[in-house]
Amino acid sequence: MPRVAAFPLIRRYALHARYLWACGLGLCLLCVLLTLVSAGASAASLVTTGRLISALSGRESSAIAWTVATTVSLLLVPIASSILAFTSRLLSTRFTVMLCEATMEVGLHPYGIAHLEGPRTTGELETVGEAPRDWLFQAGIDAAWTLLAIRLGGIGAFVVLATWSWWAPCLLAGTWLLYSRAFSRWSSTIFDGLLELTGNDRRRASYLRDLLMGSAGAKEVRLFGLTGLLLTRHVTAWNNAQHLVWASRNSSVKGTLLVLVAPMAAGATILVALIVDVERGVVGAGLLVTLLQAVSAMAAFGPHTDPQTALAHTMSRISVLDRIRSEQGLPHLPRPARRPVTTAPRERPEEPVPAAIRLVDVAFTYPSAERPTLNGLNLEVPAGQSLALVGVNGAGKSTLIKLLCGLYRPDGGLIRVDGGDPGTDEAARRRLAVIFQDFVRYHLPLRDNVGVDLDQQVLERALRDAGGDEIVGRLEDGIETVLSAEYDGGTDLSGGQWQRIALARALAALGTGAGALVLDEPTAALDIRAEAALFDRFLAVARGATTMLVSHRLSSVRRAERIVVLADTGAGARIVEDGDHAELLRANGLYAELFTLQASRFAGQEVSR
Repeated sequence: MPRVAAFPLIRRYALHARYLWACGLGLCLLCVLLTLVSAGASAASLVTTGRLISALSGRESSAIAWTVATTVSLLLVPIASSILAFTSRLLSTRFTVMLCEATMEVGLHPYGIAHLEGPRTTGELETVGEAPRDWLFQAGIDAAWTLLAIRLGGIGAFVVLATWSWWAPCLLAGTWLLYSRAFSRWSSTIFDGLLELTGNDRRRASYLRDLLMGSAGAKEVRLFGLTGLLLTRHVTAWNNAQHLVWASRNSSVKGTLLVLVAPMAAGATILVALIVDVERGVVGAGLLVTLLQAVSAMAAFGPHTDPQTALAHTMSRISVLDRIRSEQGLPHLPRPARRPVTTAPRERPEEPVPAAIRLVDVAFTYPSAERPTLNGLNLEVPAGQSLALVGVNGAGKSTLIKLLCGLYRPDGGLIRVDGGDPGTDEAARRRLAVIFQDFVRYHLPLRDNVGVDLDQQVLERALRDAGGDEIVGRLEDGIETVLSAEYDGGTDLSGGQWQRIALARALAALGTGAGALVLDEPTAALDIRAEAALFDRFLAVARGATTMLVSHRLSSVRRAERIVVLADTGAGARIVEDGDHAELLRANGLYAELFTLQASRFAGQEVSR
């Protein structure tokens, strides 16, 4: 069952109010004032219409005065509501911005990426992130004021009805509130269930839908005749996801409908009492109209489907976000955005200041793994050395690089770059520049794909050193060309061209203080000659900096000054061999075995120059 109890309704309302309050104190106070005016005018109209009827029937004088009073009270409601709608829209815009900031802060806190790789958290963050584009979420922000005005109008009706009988409004308010609470819990169950009960099946259904309707897999889906199969699996996954939601809704709706009997019975009881008083002459025509309107207006304490459903949807989203923020040690509301520190651009130094790297007894285990990926790993890279890290697929090479960058935190041991911990020290992180195997291809101009706010000389030299100046010459708008065919005037690049842009991105980091450049198998999709050529270029243009080449193709990294071999020892991977290419071949160990095996596969091909 969804964790409705973990977020009681009173806490949800309080959290929603806190967001609204933080969006603008003045606007909130104005909205409160307008809701009071609207509710007050609504309650006043109950009395004035009754008095007007009495005046028109001759039982009271001043019919003109009561006509004016009735007209004013009736006009005040739409006028106040219109101004409230405009004001609440302003608050809604700020509310949406605050939600986006709070969501992005979760994604960016802490510095690492481990919290973004759990399916539960990523699924919930995706749902919350999509909320601003959901009309029901937007309606739920404004619904708070709508419901407040309705509830306050109910209080006015309570007072009016109490002038006739003290027990009648108490009975009606109590039964309507009971039903309203049951309805609110049911609404919360619905929206919580969409987030918590559906889980992997909902994400799988969404993936299959995108696969069927998107362009990424369109060619293969059609070529291999997968349409029918994927459509069937989409329907199955969606039905599996919704089955638990439907069951949860059906189990809770029965009790909600049973509670509805209470206000219906209370209303019937009060109606009988009114008929008795009318027959006895205690209640006249004008008062009867007032009391009947008040009885009807007491439904304000009950549920109001559209605004209450929208508000429940909104509160469900921000409650889930609040729980995630709490798990990450973040406050309820987003912290003020830090202004970026602007510094004068620096030209790339002729000789970069190399960084020293040290890993001592590093251990790391993935949350879903039964045994460690790395265990007892020790590695020291002197400043300025060119190092190659090799090993079979799955040996933990990419994991080691992510630990080195501070993207994962080690379970044990320490990692230092120039004496600083890259997991917590921003200065240590800035000493590293990495090209990952799955490096990002930004849908941005070429300039920004190399680096944001780069000095022009640094940009041009990085592109030239990476062999990317030829690419710039072929683009219609040069470095301002958007590297995506999805945009007007944009274009895509070939795999080899993207490799050069990625290399330029790493080289440009030298101009902003990086002293260690890492290539984490970004050339895995290239043939062996292209990879060797890129590695040679990398070692040539990065001379003077500390470099680390990660690859499973041993012929491509043999020119590195030092080669270390990472292998699983049965209880986690560690460094098992260390030396240059010739030394490791003479040692006749794992490196020599792998090199000989790979060389035989490329017999007849040029594997070295």
